[in-house]
Amino acid sequence: MHSFCDNKLDPMDYSLYIFDMGNVVIKNIHVIEKIAAHYALPHDELAEDYGKYNFPLMDGTVSSDVYWRHVELLFGTKIQGDPLVDFFKPVWNPPMVALINHLKAHGKRVVCGSNTYAPHWDYMRGQGFLAPFDRCYASHEMGITKPTRQFFEYILKSEGKSTAETFFIDDYEENVVAARKLGIATFHYVDDPRLSGEEKIKRLFGTHLF
Repeated sequence: MHSFCDNKLDPMDYSLYIFDMGNVVIKNIHVIEKIAAHYALPHDELAEDYGKYNFPLMDGTVSSDVYWRHVELLFGTKIQGDPLVDFFKPVWNPPMVALINHLKAHGKRVVCGSNTYAPHWDYMRGQGFLAPFDRCYASHEMGITKPTRQFFEYILKSEGKSTAETFFIDDYEENVVAARKLGIATFHYVDDPRLSGEEKIKRLFGTHLF
């Protein structure tokens, strides 16, 4: 089996496939640099501050409005709207869309498990980015974020599936490691010096997908 995937079975032998959203199904998701430039804020300081609130935003304990009022006080700058959405211009990642369609054509259950927050999720729903999935699990609705085991257990319980029946795809290593510890087969979707993420998918599932 390829080193970038730890499943012991054929990749088509599972019944539930969980896809991360950002940098997997969609690309062009990063906005902090754009926000800093637009409001003439120091990028590193904004990025560091946002990092402290990222998980509270994603598990729903802090709203985006509260966060931006905090930024206004911190930097002394008036913030309009919700920049995390206003500067968010995702695009489809065709290889992953092709893989999702391939799996569904073969009768597989395909769901999304994403760390996100309400305005982002609403935007993605409105733009049709949730449409390919049989069901979507959003961290802010669950009140749980990856890489906690509870995140995966919530989805498995909802889907009525065991870890042995499940295949998980994500770009963050810590999420992949957490799923693997539970006994879920994983694929770490990331470019490396040897192979791109797209080439890994081709080698694992077959070039006929593309």
